[in-house]
Amino acid sequence: MKINIAAAALCATVSVMSSPVRGFSFNDIHFWMGEGTNRCAVALDFGGESLAWGYRWNGSCTNLLEVVNRIVDQDHRLVMGCQGMTSAYADLYFFGYDKDDGAASWDKDTGSTSSVNALWGLEDRKSFSQWWVLYGPMQGPSFPTTPQYSSWLAANSIVPVDGNWFVFSIGSPEYDADWNESPAVLRTPTAAESPYGWRVVDSNVSTDEDDFDDVENVLGRPTAYMVGQWGGPVSPYNAAWKEGELLTLQGEDDFVVIEFDHDVVDDPNNPFGLDFIVFGNAFGVGTTDAYYSQNMGPNGISFTGSGTPEEALVEVSQDGRTWYAFNDGPHGDDFAPTLGFVYDDVAPDTALYSGNRWWGKMADACYPVDPSLSWASLQGLTLAEVAKRYNGSAGGTGFDIGKLNLPTNAQGRKWFRYVRISGMESETPNDDGDYFTSPEVDAVADVAPVSGYKQWVLANFSWADAWKTNLTAATVIAPNGLPNGLNCVYGLKPTDTVAVTVAFKVEAFVPGETEHVITMRSPAEFTTAPKGLVVKEAASLGSGWSAVAPTLQSSERQGDGTWLNTFTVPAGCGAFFKLALDVQ
Repeated sequence: MKINIAAAALCATVSVMSSPVRGFSFNDIHFWMGEGTNRCAVALDFGGESLAWGYRWNGSCTNLLEVVNRIVDQDHRLVMGCQGMTSAYADLYFFGYDKDDGAASWDKDTGSTSSVNALWGLEDRKSFSQWWVLYGPMQGPSFPTTPQYSSWLAANSIVPVDGNWFVFSIGSPEYDADWNESPAVLRTPTAAESPYGWRVVDSNVSTDEDDFDDVENVLGRPTAYMVGQWGGPVSPYNAAWKEGELLTLQGEDDFVVIEFDHDVVDDPNNPFGLDFIVFGNAFGVGTTDAYYSQNMGPNGISFTGSGTPEEALVEVSQDGRTWYAFNDGPHGDDFAPTLGFVYDDVAPDTALYSGNRWWGKMADACYPVDPSLSWASLQGLTLAEVAKRYNGSAGGTGFDIGKLNLPTNAQGRKWFRYVRISGMESETPNDDGDYFTSPEVDAVADVAPVSGYKQWVLANFSWADAWKTNLTAATVIAPNGLPNGLNCVYGLKPTDTVAVTVAFKVEAFVPGETEHVITMRSPAEFTTAPKGLVVKEAASLGSGWSAVAPTLQSSERQGDGTWLNTFTVPAGCGAFFKLALDVQ
């Protein structure tokens, strides 16, 4: 068992896997966001189906809009349209949920989506036949049977407290003669699908370490923050180690079997071809004995290029009986060590802890680290540089089930539902004198697929230098994850982040006798002539492409935060056109 400091303290981590006493309750929610002892639940009723998520926090909660934002940010299947996020009244006008693969494209203006099974609800702003109605706060933990109307309070003006339920329902409420809303009937929700392990179905644990033998420690999201003395944000130098956060597999016969609430598939759109991630508590060895705490800056710590893995054998199964093993690796509780939060010294989350100047939003536990990285690749890097190189990922060891001889589903994709993790034979004895590794397990996660532009970037650019800030070549990935050339087109600095992710695409093309009009959507305003953006034309698809310089006519902000940009190009002999980046 790895512990990088000889201390122990109680960590308040809540597991919610027991059966409900009556109806649907907090205990039936699969997908919980955040960490802490306070809990609230949010349900989205799409008119025919209702789904529920949970949110945890310590201290006081900012407001309901912040809760919903964090749910949308962490659930890759869920999208939201919101206007006035920074004003006194936040208008949540659109929700969409992709029930298929989590990589659908959406049009928040029309509600259209590439996923035929998606759930979505869009406010009707012309005839007002339907809109999103908010019910709550209502007291839980059981799902409320009597709705409490929000009296038209905006989500950013409601402060949740422990035990609250909130329901967003698409529809049109009924009113009596005095314009009082008639009682509504709230549809009992089902649990929104979780990308993390949600149930332990079998185990054998022999460790006698207090609170490291609880199998439910492996459920849900990997640990991001440790409370109490010697706690702070989890990082590649400060691994999760406190009681209640991990499961230790100490003996030769120790194992744990974790079930997902859905089939994990070998999706061709998964980043780097990886399908699931196993989180342990391996950490990188630093060049100094100074222990990293939340008051010590991550720029003052560098790595030697070695780590503290305790390799675990990882196997998968479709039925919990027939197992397929990664005998030759990769192995659990190895590279890459967990990162709790994205490094952001420009806009750190000051609510995370007093004095935080470096850590921003929670890192993405469903997005893997580039598998070309290794312990050796950390040598000489500071903790801040390592965090940048993770590119938003929470780390963990990524696995590709395409390498296993698994049966396929009806779509021809390999899949599994169960993960079994156990120790392995070792050349050195563990704490009990057994020649077996004693790995820790924190969590397992289903990798979220990406589509469109992001998938193209992953396939065509090297991420080896993405964390650096002084590379200006147009084809190099900048620290914000976009190629420098595209940042130039978008009018962004290399470190600017984009709140709304949109594809680089043409919205409309109107041909003319002397000029053609092209409309495209972008995440930022074109304030100057778009360097690097060219329109290429060809007389036929079999001939070569020639570049035409576009002229910017207008750049208008849209309701979802994106910008609609209009260009003109001179009409010539071209019959086919495409937008391109001139990176020469």
